[in-house]
Amino acid sequence: MSTGSQVHSHSIVVAETTITMKFGHWLISFVVTLYCKCADAINPILALFFTIACPVLLILWRQTRTARTHHSHRSRPCADRLSIKVAAIVGVVSVGYSSFYRGNEKLESFLDRGKFINEHYDKNQYTLSSSRIVPKKGLRYNGRWTKEEHHWSNVIRFRGVNLPAKTPAIPSVLRNTKGSLDFYASKHNVSFVGRPFPLEEAPQHFQRLSHQWGFNLIRLSTSWEAVMHEGPGIIDQDYIAYLKDLVVMAGDYGLYVLIDAHQDVWSRFSGGDGAPSWTLDAAGFDTHSSALHDSGGAVLHQFWRASEYGDMPKMMWTNNYWKLVTATMFTLFFAGDTYAPGISVETAQPNGARGNVTIQNFLQLNYLKFVDAIVETVKDCPNVIGFGTMNEPSNGLVGVEDIREIHAPALHGHAMSPFDSMRMGSGESMEVPYYHSHFRLNSQHLLNPKRTIAYKSPELDIWKNVGVFEIDKITKKRVLLRPHHFALKPGEDFTNTYMEPFYESVQRTVARHNPYFVTYAEPYIDPADPYPSAPSSLFQGTSEEQLFGWAPHWYDSTTLFLGRYYRWFSFDLRWNIPVVSPTIIDWTFRKSLRLFKYQGKRERPDQMHVLVGETGVPFSGSEEDYALSLDRTLRAMESTDIDFVIWCYEVDNNNVDGDLWNGEDLSLYSKGRGRGLQSAIRPWLHQYSIGLHIVSQRFDPYDQIYDLGVKEDGMNCIDCMAVVFVFVPSYIQAPTFMVTEGTVRYDQSTQNLKWEIHISSTGSLYTLKIINSFNQ
Repeated sequence: MSTGSQVHSHSIVVAETTITMKFGHWLISFVVTLYCKCADAINPILALFFTIACPVLLILWRQTRTARTHHSHRSRPCADRLSIKVAAIVGVVSVGYSSFYRGNEKLESFLDRGKFINEHYDKNQYTLSSSRIVPKKGLRYNGRWTKEEHHWSNVIRFRGVNLPAKTPAIPSVLRNTKGSLDFYASKHNVSFVGRPFPLEEAPQHFQRLSHQWGFNLIRLSTSWEAVMHEGPGIIDQDYIAYLKDLVVMAGDYGLYVLIDAHQDVWSRFSGGDGAPSWTLDAAGFDTHSSALHDSGGAVLHQFWRASEYGDMPKMMWTNNYWKLVTATMFTLFFAGDTYAPGISVETAQPNGARGNVTIQNFLQLNYLKFVDAIVETVKDCPNVIGFGTMNEPSNGLVGVEDIREIHAPALHGHAMSPFDSMRMGSGESMEVPYYHSHFRLNSQHLLNPKRTIAYKSPELDIWKNVGVFEIDKITKKRVLLRPHHFALKPGEDFTNTYMEPFYESVQRTVARHNPYFVTYAEPYIDPADPYPSAPSSLFQGTSEEQLFGWAPHWYDSTTLFLGRYYRWFSFDLRWNIPVVSPTIIDWTFRKSLRLFKYQGKRERPDQMHVLVGETGVPFSGSEEDYALSLDRTLRAMESTDIDFVIWCYEVDNNNVDGDLWNGEDLSLYSKGRGRGLQSAIRPWLHQYSIGLHIVSQRFDPYDQIYDLGVKEDGMNCIDCMAVVFVFVPSYIQAPTFMVTEGTVRYDQSTQNLKWEIHISSTGSLYTLKIINSFNQ
């Protein structure tokens, strides 16, 4: 790596050890810590009232103080004060309602059904309905995914499961992030062949997902490291061949495939997965030892000191988005030419000579080579619908107004500002606050006591080289020179300036091999905007010319990050307010998903396909918790009429280590058994005639009642036939079908219902109801 120097003329800010914390962060931390302490000492309900009263008084005090200072009242504290009062009142009612609900007989029957469903599908085998066979020409997207055969066209809808492949298959010790301590020696000599599962095991998994559980889409994870772990431009041909065989086999079982270019917090070597180690080497980072973890530049599960800190908290890996290594790599990838000018990499030129290219160009060109290798491999597979640009990318440091402030959305783990992370990466030790769970302050920890450097040498420190800070030659203190170095220019937007060119580069690479593949753009992780809009440049002309899809992720964040289901409590990320009572939570979820869908379609509902690329729940709690939580999430998806893919199906999941990756435990499948199936396996409409649209769709898993409403909208045909195909799981015993028009035929051997409707007038509404006769 080569570096260039810059001279900047501006005031100097001497760094102090005090971490700047926003009032909102401090207030939430105070509330959570206070509640946890009080709940241990007194009745939890009384602790809840006491805890809510304290922030109300604090907000009132702060508002009065602000009014005296500025001679005006700000509106947001009033909104916060009102929301907390409402939370206190409705929360009491919902606690009582929740207690009553948990004793309901229907709930008991619902929970018992999970074991029955597993046994039911173990005993019975199912075949694939002819309506779900993948057409030889594949699907076409023209505002909707359509299947054209024998002079007729049907709309195809998707419900699917993610197949993760975050860690190598070989060496096997690397399979579990918890125990793979010495993974540096093999960083160039790994293999992902057999991930997510070996080819010889694929039929049983595809048969389960498709024929039994009723899904028709897999979001198949691959990674830059899986394809190019040996070095820049060097392709693992064995893995490419394995991936092709896996995709073809999925099609034989009626499964469509969305290729997922997966990463989390950049790389295995920065606490996640995705990019190969040589990308960090190119930036000057030390990947030959545990220096990245020891310096505080990243948190790696392998090196977590459980004897000192206890078990690694759930979702701790997400903190890496705001630590030195991950934040630096994403900054260099998307905006290195702007924020790290002069940083370059020596590489081979087309004429065989050696020369320097900017690190942004080096990273993006090699990423596109990875994309090109995958698309070239699957370009003729009719069951492939498209390619994801990059899973959960980050803006890195771009747009951070002041690097002295904490910018992580939640206080979790070791809380530090970007500049604190730079200081420790340069070899400084620091005492920082530690939050074992979100916003709950536990203690202070001394990090980087041995003054380890995150880089191969001090001369390769990127942010020191570009003039963000310097080290005083006499005192050795880190002196901050440019606290606003990463701020965007007035009117500038990260997505429009940096993400859109990336989206377009990936799309051109994909379309070069197959113009019918849709490129699914994924928004970057932005805590300030949890419901991002698809860039206007992705909307291209008519629906027939649409080359992009929009694939954001949606989770019940409260359940995901706390690892526990609260029926009566959640959090609205858009307004940053607590949400209480089951009814209000359900409404909030529906509202947020409708916004997701609108942000991807705008005023053209027939144009861009919006797919929730990831949703799901942790299975770390009781069966009651995860079954109820998953049902709540999927009910919200159904009510919004949005296609979705559940995270995840991990074949090696077990009760001790979960998904074997950073302590996560989100797999529907564990030790040969399904989990949460009474919520996950549900009736759903998977195909219908063009000219119909879904008005409503809802499944009540407690009473096992399914309601579907479709409406004629654009068939321009009177006295003609329309058809609807519904997956109806066979565990619904003795189903009774009631329709307002037409005939119904149900084939239990394929779990497929065919509803033929005689269209008698334009704009007509037609309904289908399915009930379990044994429950009536």
